[in-house]
Amino acid sequence: MCLHKSCDRNAEGEEVQGEEGKANKMDVNGIFNPQNRFWSFMEKVMNLCAISFLWLLFSLPIVTAGASTVALFQYTLKLTRDEEGYIWRTFIRGFRRNFFQATALWIGMVAVGAFLVFDLYCCQFMPVPAAVKWVVRVLLVSLIFVYLLTALYILPLVAFFHTTLKKAVVHSFIMAMGNLYVSVTILVVYGIAGVVTYFIPMLFMVWFALASYVASHLFGSVFRRYVDNDEEKVDEEEEYCEKIDDNVKNKT
Repeated sequence: MCLHKSCDRNAEGEEVQGEEGKANKMDVNGIFNPQNRFWSFMEKVMNLCAISFLWLLFSLPIVTAGASTVALFQYTLKLTRDEEGYIWRTFIRGFRRNFFQATALWIGMVAVGAFLVFDLYCCQFMPVPAAVKWVVRVLLVSLIFVYLLTALYILPLVAFFHTTLKKAVVHSFIMAMGNLYVSVTILVVYGIAGVVTYFIPMLFMVWFALASYVASHLFGSVFRRYVDNDEEKVDEEEEYCEKIDDNVKNKT
């Protein structure tokens, strides 16, 4: 009986060791598996670092910063859906395709922003009572706040949709005001990136790319909501047209 028990114990010990060995192999394979969450996250970080340098390189003339930012958002918006392709190819394609539209919007954004800030600066020199100055300052600060929220959406919207200059501005304003809590959250995200840049300015392009990736999750949720609404409207219009066709056929 003792011999049988000792054999059973040995067999059980071998089974336990075998299971532990398999578990250890699975753990090792899991750690070095490029598809696990850790390595996927690290790959995204490296891709963001790479595209941040492309964004900086193509933004150096300053005038091309708009097209460069649109190209950056085309990549980050795809990255949030795990649909990103080759970094260089995606960036260059977005830069070329949206160059003129993005550049025109960028110059307009800078001009309007500079005009509002200049007005706010000149407000203190107005030969009017202090109460009037205070009202004008409140109005100008409010306009600057609305301008900032709208400007946040313009370039990402161009990266996501094919639209005209006028529609890009109008729809950006509607989305910014219609999703105010999301817009403020995005503004806070870029504010945090600005604070980090103040302390570590050498990697400002990396912080901007990381902030754009985080913001792309929020932009994507807003954009997809409007896409879904448009699809529902199209379905309703198709159903309405089908009903009209049926009524015409019945009458004939």
